[in-house]
Amino acid sequence: MGNKSIKIAIILVILGVLCLAPWLNNQKLYNQVFESYRPRQDGTIDKDGKLVCGYNVTWMPFGRWVGSCEGGYYVTFWGKIL
Repeated sequence: MGNKSIKIAIILVILGVLCLAPWLNNQKLYNQVFESYRPRQDGTIDKDGKLVCGYNVTWMPFGRWVGSCEGGYYVTFWGKIL
């Protein structure tokens, strides 16, 4: 019974850490999304290259949500932008 409880506790700790994903840096994600995706397409900058609205990075389970004016991107805990 003791080994089973320890295994369950370890699994819960691992899931908790993955859920929080503390290694994801909000500023780095902001920059990565801004550079990887076309900000003109999602309304972040206008046709002159001026910033209309920046990205807002918020916590979500197992990753981060990087939202723009007209949409957003989910970044998984392993760093993939969806």
